[in-house]
Amino acid sequence: MNQLTAKIGLAAIVLALWAESVELSFIVALGVLLLHFNGRISRGLSQVVVLIIGMMFVGSLGIISPEAGVYGFIKDVVYFLRPLTVMLAAYFAVSKLKSKKEFYNLIVIMGIGFAVIHLLDIGIGLLRYRPNLQKFRELFGKLNHVEMVALFLLACIKDLPVKKTRYTLFFKLAVMALILSFVLYFSRTMIVVLFLMILAYHGYLKLNARGVVMGLILMAFGAGFLFFLSQYEPEEVKNQTVLTGFLAKVKNSYTETFQPIKFDTYLKDRRSLWPRWRAYEASLVVDEVDRQKKWIQGKGFGSTVDAGFELRLNGEMIQHLPTVHNGVAYVYMKTGLIGLLLYFIIFVVLYRYGYLNSKDQDQKSFNSVLVASGFYMLAATMVVTGIFKPYMMVGFLVGGSFALKNEYS
Repeated sequence: MNQLTAKIGLAAIVLALWAESVELSFIVALGVLLLHFNGRISRGLSQVVVLIIGMMFVGSLGIISPEAGVYGFIKDVVYFLRPLTVMLAAYFAVSKLKSKKEFYNLIVIMGIGFAVIHLLDIGIGLLRYRPNLQKFRELFGKLNHVEMVALFLLACIKDLPVKKTRYTLFFKLAVMALILSFVLYFSRTMIVVLFLMILAYHGYLKLNARGVVMGLILMAFGAGFLFFLSQYEPEEVKNQTVLTGFLAKVKNSYTETFQPIKFDTYLKDRRSLWPRWRAYEASLVVDEVDRQKKWIQGKGFGSTVDAGFELRLNGEMIQHLPTVHNGVAYVYMKTGLIGLLLYFIIFVVLYRYGYLNSKDQDQKSFNSVLVASGFYMLAATMVVTGIFKPYMMVGFLVGGSFALKNEYS
């Protein structure tokens, strides 16, 4: 019975993450955690847990001068507690499985299931619509990190149970469907994260000679691609195809995410601001934290950033934003430099597993998954709120992988 409830619990967490709901994934993960909790935790996972709790402690200092009241404070507590709950729930549920690699298998099978549904949705939808890139993504979805992680596991884990099926033709078609579905999300973030995870798993991002060679290759490729984008002039929005629209979004990636933005709040035409919205939010956070001199501890849980004008968000008009897209800016706003330091130490904790020598191939594989998860976390933090984003699979993957390591250690 424990086996069945563990598998159902893990599948429920994946579905909740896919639904992109903070509340749902927190409640589901908390339920799974309470059902399978046994009090024993691996040393590596305990380090990550302590670091997240440390960030929560720093953020909780905001209770002294809450900006958004009790509701805003509690909402931020849940936002930070949720990835920790998902991580621990995955750890204890996977610990109950007799065949531990069913954890990775489950992600792959669910990823394929999502891919088939996605492709069917596109196939039926294209009979009625002829969308450009923006409409295409609005109609059929902008991302699916379950599919991304499933592709990563298929590419890197050699002895997945699903690969041993007798129905090889069916399996190959399923993998093709997964790849096609992944591409049709036209997500720059997912493409970059998947690429980095595969490189990290195979040891190409380590600080050694091999890593230096790969770094030079990536720099050369990046320089060539940037040259192409500098010469490429996208078509007018009304004439863009799906491909040209995607290239235009890639060309705009830097200014959208990183370039500091100073915006005249009295300017009525804000169309030039929307393509650079993420960078604008980050600029506001830096300015407000600097103005309030809260560099060390941040503004705390319940804090907001003033957008300078009202905008429609999730169906309602709002001016004071409780979250921002850029993960570095978000952590800095809530927990300051202390929180940022603790957050990046989590990456270091995961990254160091790439330097552990292990003769056991399973252990080596699990270590590599943890390293890849660290780069997943790091890359996603630059464009979204990192491990705190509701759909992120980092906590789930890390918790389950630590359970596998503990079993094979």
